[in-house]
Amino acid sequence: MPLVGAEKRKRTTGAKYGDMDDAVYMWYQQKCSAGVPVRGVELQAAAEKFAQCFGRTDFKASTGWLFRFRNRHAVGNRKVCAEQVLSSASENVESFQQKLSMLIKEEKLCLAQLYSGDETDLFWKSMPENTRASRKDICLPGRKINKERLSALLCANADGTHKLKSIIIGKSKLPKSVKEDMCTLPVIYKLSNDVWFTRELFSEWFFQNFVPEVKHFQLNVLRFHEEDVRALLLRDSSPVHPSTELLTSEDGRIKCMFFPHNTSTLIQPMNQGVIFSCKRLYRWKQLEESLVIFEESDDEQEKGEKVAFKIKIYNLKRAVFNWAKSWDEVKQTTIASAWGNLLYKKEHEYDLQGLEDGDYREVLEKCRELETKLDDNRVWFNGGEEKGSPPKIKGGITKKVVQKGAKEEADEFKLSAVGKSLDYLLDFVAVTPEFQRFHFTLKEMQQEIIKKQFRNRIHSRIGSFLKLRPHNIKYSFSMPSTSGCNN
Repeated sequence: MPLVGAEKRKRTTGAKYGDMDDAVYMWYQQKCSAGVPVRGVELQAAAEKFAQCFGRTDFKASTGWLFRFRNRHAVGNRKVCAEQVLSSASENVESFQQKLSMLIKEEKLCLAQLYSGDETDLFWKSMPENTRASRKDICLPGRKINKERLSALLCANADGTHKLKSIIIGKSKLPKSVKEDMCTLPVIYKLSNDVWFTRELFSEWFFQNFVPEVKHFQLNVLRFHEEDVRALLLRDSSPVHPSTELLTSEDGRIKCMFFPHNTSTLIQPMNQGVIFSCKRLYRWKQLEESLVIFEESDDEQEKGEKVAFKIKIYNLKRAVFNWAKSWDEVKQTTIASAWGNLLYKKEHEYDLQGLEDGDYREVLEKCRELETKLDDNRVWFNGGEEKGSPPKIKGGITKKVVQKGAKEEADEFKLSAVGKSLDYLLDFVAVTPEFQRFHFTLKEMQQEIIKKQFRNRIHSRIGSFLKLRPHNIKYSFSMPSTSGCNN
């Protein structure tokens, strides 16, 4: 905020060196109009340079000078707003698009040879914070919000035909069973103390993963000749990224190009719905992992213990596999349309079929403890502005069908026992590297079992509703009189 009373002051004391003071203030205005944050240290450094230019050898940019300068010009500390930054950065977008178009024509690049990648945070163990409650409930029991974080990098080409293996940066070490056979891991996992990318990690990924995967894709999938293999990787201009000269393959055909400052929300393809879709898919799978279908015989204490146990055993390995599966399920049309703002200057479209808000609500309502409002959960799974439809249950269920289903259920295996067996199998696969290839198959079976349990639960509830109860019979029909029997 500006200094108190500085904007309302009618008279101010002039600066000792007026020409230098005006030069510093003009430099400050230019930096602000370009969207570059300016701190007090930068103001003092600029004043020292201007003092040398004007020959002021006795000048010193002390903290006292900085205080008086801020007081004269009503300069204070403010938080940079994204809208203000975008208004200045949007002017650089058109020139960058022209530069990119010329480079594509010179290098004769096709859409399959244009790549974009971006990093994102992933709070891999967080659960919904809100729940349905009665008006009488002032305070509800809950659990502490989990803030364990991972950093993930997603990279794909412009037509969506090539999605590179995601790289994940974490602070925790993976289980020993995974370390023994890292080739079975569906992602590239790296350790970092601050759980973020560094120059060394990014350079290692570029030369050891990006360049070989791109060459393999163009030679073996696209059937290009070796002399036609080339690619251009578009990245954000960040301090953790090395310069473009350092990010070039040995033959010079695979290069890197940076977006202008503060333009990632405008033209960065990964920020136009790709990361958004991947995170929503991950939240879906995380819910399926932590979901508990209660049996009719379970008491309240046992229900709470089951929910807490499911959430507790959700570990890093399961999160890594779910993230890899989510990235595989991001559709090609979602990635291709995300390049619209950069290449075609049109609004992007999200391909979120199967990711409607109602689907999340249906999953959450399978467990009473996770029965939440949809608006509250949009923040949790990084949702957008779309309005979801409530979950729909197919009609046409009659009393005869309910009774038939109950009879068949008694003859078949109990789904709860099958679910427990699948849990044991998943634990066995987790500690046995040679069976890692069956992980996704067992996970799909587990999800189908959960869905069937949910359908059977609905049927049993409808059956109990349609069943006539003894106390209803007592008061619905009149008892025969004793006089009638005597006659």
